[in-house]
Amino acid sequence: MTTTTNGSNGHHGLLQAANRPGPLSGKRIIDFTWAWAGPYGAMQLALLGAELIKIESATRIDHSRQRSLAMGSFTGGVNQAPMFNEVNLNKYSIQLNLKTEGAKQVIRDLARTADGAIDNFRPGILEKLGLGYDDLREVNPEIVMVSASALGATGPERNYTGYAPTFAALSGLSYLSGEPQEPPVMMGGSIDLRAGTTAAMAMLAGFHYHARTGRGQFIDASSSEAIGMHIAEEFLHVDLLGRDGDRIGNGHRAYAPHDVFRCASMRAPEAYTDGHKGARSGWIAIACRSDEDWNSLCEHSGLDHLREDPRFQTGLKRWKHRAELKPMIEAWTSEQSAVETAEALRAAGVPAAASVWGSDIHHSENFRQRGGAVSVRPPETRLRQVLPPPWKLSETPAEIVSPAPRLGEDTDYVLGRMLGYDRDRIDALAREGALE
Repeated sequence: MTTTTNGSNGHHGLLQAANRPGPLSGKRIIDFTWAWAGPYGAMQLALLGAELIKIESATRIDHSRQRSLAMGSFTGGVNQAPMFNEVNLNKYSIQLNLKTEGAKQVIRDLARTADGAIDNFRPGILEKLGLGYDDLREVNPEIVMVSASALGATGPERNYTGYAPTFAALSGLSYLSGEPQEPPVMMGGSIDLRAGTTAAMAMLAGFHYHARTGRGQFIDASSSEAIGMHIAEEFLHVDLLGRDGDRIGNGHRAYAPHDVFRCASMRAPEAYTDGHKGARSGWIAIACRSDEDWNSLCEHSGLDHLREDPRFQTGLKRWKHRAELKPMIEAWTSEQSAVETAEALRAAGVPAAASVWGSDIHHSENFRQRGGAVSVRPPETRLRQVLPPPWKLSETPAEIVSPAPRLGEDTDYVLGRMLGYDRDRIDALAREGALE
């Protein structure tokens, strides 16, 4: 089932009318984030029902409103950028020039009413503006603030500017990714999303602490450390052996076969129902963890003769001769359909999966039965489909209720309805240049 949210009836009206039941309903968070990682993390909190007030300025446009970090330059207007519209769902946008005293006072007034704040600037940026954690807690001692920088707020590298490739490189993950004897892999958007999700998790931990104690706190989140936590075994490797591990590509340090193998097609041509013409090439991932897995693979692949080969009779021998084993398996898979072969192997108890394309997921019955894509219509661009929240909460559903906001779309609403400013005060702020 596809849900549609439309921005044409008033963005803040959609957010208010939704009567959002999410587990963070009632929480208000000041969102200073920009680019990709920060806004994505903040959006996870908005999907869970929190009220995210995104702070923006025409004097310093979020560059995701002007270009896509994945696809390059964007020629449309600031409210049409695909990337911005993907990672800022369910948010309010207020336009403030934080270099003005009037705008700073608005932030202080918001902080009095807020439960949290989140940013992904270099350490010290908000402090220079008089809007850091120490400043905000003066007006609200209970506020929880997450600051997600490249390498954290302390240490000699604290002022590094960071984007996804630097997070991955400085975490050690890039060095470990790729084929042996090849260069490290440059890693992009998925790194930002992992770092953003970790920042969101930190905010939840801060809220949980506040619920128990009534106290706020500052959470110093290092995006590089958020990525490094996924390779903890490599730190153990260095500690025990005194050296770094080798790059192993799709292999495993103990199991074989453990790789991705080329197939003749993704699935049989007659099985295509989503508009594809002919069969696309495919790949299948196979992982044998034990002799039982290996024996089942041989039995169900027509490679039974390999069980008698002395090079492959134990797990250790298969691992030592994995370079010889791979082409033998691929000679079989290269004549098979990836999807059907993976299904047959899984039925036989062998861990296997087709390496699917995005369109395969989009058109899959499993994806449809779990709700499918959500259609949103930002006011200044075409109908677009976005991924739904990845969690299904039985009592407090997470949901998409509005498209991303236009630049400053909710400024009057936030100032007037949320903070109680009268028209004269709002107009004075505009004359001062605080609302640029």
